[in-house]
Amino acid sequence: MATLENINALLTIKNYVAYGNPTKKLVEDLIRKRGYLKTKENKRQPISDNVIIEELLGEQGLICIEDLIDAFWRCKSQPAIYKAAKDALWPIQLAPLKETSDKANVQHDAKPKVVRKVTTRVHKGGYLGYMGKEIDSFVEQLI
Repeated sequence: MATLENINALLTIKNYVAYGNPTKKLVEDLIRKRGYLKTKENKRQPISDNVIIEELLGEQGLICIEDLIDAFWRCKSQPAIYKAAKDALWPIQLAPLKETSDKANVQHDAKPKVVRKVTTRVHKGGYLGYMGKEIDSFVEQLI
């Protein structure tokens, strides 16, 4: 049940972030491509092999990357395992959205070649608030 504090937090956050319902494939891509773990020394360690996962999360039954992905996908059915996995995972950092704009392209003076400039452009209204299933296509561009 939603409390008044949760509703106020949701109303505040929707003006600053994009969120939605990702598919399991997107969760897997995020963890495999951008996932890092916090080591016991609180350092950032890339998820390069299953030994690291087993050392940090073996007590909860997570021994490989597939178990880690499954823990995030089934977060409501196994809250204790999800909390341990969430605490062990470093915050995922995404690249900013880059798009090319024809207005930003310039003609090179010495050669008859058009130089394409990549600019950061946000559509009118931005990509903020609840996106539902469209979050997959949005986040895939950022990975």
